[in-house]
Amino acid sequence: MKRCFYSVFFLLILSVQAFSQDLIQELGRMYSNLDSGEFYLTEAKQKLYSPTDSGVYRFYVAEYQNLKDHTQESRRLFLEALPYYTDEIPSLRSVTYIRLTRMDQSSGLFDQALNFAQQGLDFARSISDTAKMAFHLTDISVIHHDMENFELGVEYGKKALELLNASQNPDPYYQSIALNAIGINFDDWSKLDSALKYHFQVLDLMSELDSTRVFFVWNNIGNTLLKQKKYPEAEKWLQIAKRINQKNRQNSYGLAANYTNLATIAYNQNQWEKARLMLDSAQYFVEKSESTEKKRDYLYEEYRFRKAKGELSSAMDYLEQYAALKDTIFKAERIKTIGELEAIYEVEQKERQLAESRARLAENELVVESRNNQLLLLLLFLLISLGLGFFIYYRQKNKTRHLEQEAKLQTIFAEQQTQRKLQEQRSRISSDLHDNIGAQLTFIVSTLKNLKYTDLSKEKIAEKLDQISEFTVETVNELRDTIWAMNKETINLEDLQMRIYGLIEKANSACPATKFALEVDPKVELQELSLNSMEGINYFRIIQEAVNNAIKHSAAKEIKILITCEGQKLLVQIKDDGRGISEQKSLGNGLGNMKIRAERIGRNLQILSTPDRGTEISII
Repeated sequence: MKRCFYSVFFLLILSVQAFSQDLIQELGRMYSNLDSGEFYLTEAKQKLYSPTDSGVYRFYVAEYQNLKDHTQESRRLFLEALPYYTDEIPSLRSVTYIRLTRMDQSSGLFDQALNFAQQGLDFARSISDTAKMAFHLTDISVIHHDMENFELGVEYGKKALELLNASQNPDPYYQSIALNAIGINFDDWSKLDSALKYHFQVLDLMSELDSTRVFFVWNNIGNTLLKQKKYPEAEKWLQIAKRINQKNRQNSYGLAANYTNLATIAYNQNQWEKARLMLDSAQYFVEKSESTEKKRDYLYEEYRFRKAKGELSSAMDYLEQYAALKDTIFKAERIKTIGELEAIYEVEQKERQLAESRARLAENELVVESRNNQLLLLLLFLLISLGLGFFIYYRQKNKTRHLEQEAKLQTIFAEQQTQRKLQEQRSRISSDLHDNIGAQLTFIVSTLKNLKYTDLSKEKIAEKLDQISEFTVETVNELRDTIWAMNKETINLEDLQMRIYGLIEKANSACPATKFALEVDPKVELQELSLNSMEGINYFRIIQEAVNNAIKHSAAKEIKILITCEGQKLLVQIKDDGRGISEQKSLGNGLGNMKIRAERIGRNLQILSTPDRGTEISII
């Protein structure tokens, strides 16, 4: 099944920019010649001339591992490849999201699968790719089917179909998988007529499709007819599906479904030996496909087969395996089903014991009394069993309610903690406004009052007024930066970068002879770091002060700001190639303020300087 899907997706990739076409076509050869895949990758590695080429290469390395059935290694490589994709190869990103979705879905990791499908849907919307949007919606529909949320599954499948039908030239293959998703949800929702309606619509598209690409439709029609107990008709469809899947490179996933359904038909017609052979084949292909969904279906049919044959002890074993898998992956309530089987099994044992007692006491004159006693014991046992079952059910219900209440309390507590932290941040910023902006405004007012009572020449007064004007502009800018921080609950790296770029732009205007640069380590962007408002404004203030000091005092030709990270900790360096700071010179107001700001957010300020060789200020 994997290689069939990959051949389909390879066609999607051919829509990327022309300059990467040769590399894609060269690596695409491994879909039809997997044994030479390693050779193709080695050859291609020598021809990587651009970031786009690098993204294409990494995609195919992950594809190769997936084709070799190294699922976990492939998943890891796809995740590593995502950051290397450029805007010139959007199809690779879409296909990668599809791969990750289906890997996690097959492993039963439905929450993660839904997350990747949603990311793929968001990306498809961002590039206005209707076909990919429909594809991701279809994947979400199938995931909800596997989670047994059939109503949601139908809803998402219909959204995908409506999206495709509204486009000018809908892809018939995309239409077929959307119809299939709706059909299988209706099927397991026990709305069999609706299921058949959508499955037969896929057949209406067959003139435009390759049958190997829609191998699933024959099995699904057979499966629905099976549920309607139309066994001979269902078997015809399933045999067609089996032949297609055998030709399609032994499609393990499809064959697991085919043999499981054929086994069900056989034992429902009392063809026990045939059913046994079909189930053994189903088990082989389930293990080969590594599909959690197909394993679930096989275990359930094995349980029903053995139960139908009267092998209740072994049926119990398979039901236990099915229930354990369903509890882990599908959130099933198995206690009731297992309890029913246990009750049947215990009743059978008691009946056998009663029959043996009858035989032993056949000639005993107390046979009637003994029989009544046995019946009373059996009744008592059933009452105790029912009472125990009710107790277990009630206890589980209370436990669930308790967990729900605990979850609500944790949510409320988390909200309170968030509000408290926000309040603390606002208090700190208010204090910063009071200490810095307030002090600066007080200084301006005081200076203006002093001018009134000072006998200075016009030139001196003009000079003083220029100083006051410059100081006022600085105060206004500082107030704007503080308001910017207060208006945000968190400040991400992009926000901080934009403020720093604004600072550099102003500095460039003031000092065109000095070269300014901002460098951000790529791993910082991968971490998706965010700062609270207090941290954001203090990082910016320190950088601003360091740049201003370098401009005013260092006579530097180049000033560089470097941002990197260590774990979740942001590291900042401001370097210049100026005259440096004298060892005898103590920390001035500017350097002292930077140190206080660093301590305020739990960081240290490190200053390294060599005369005539520059200064390096680090926030660590």
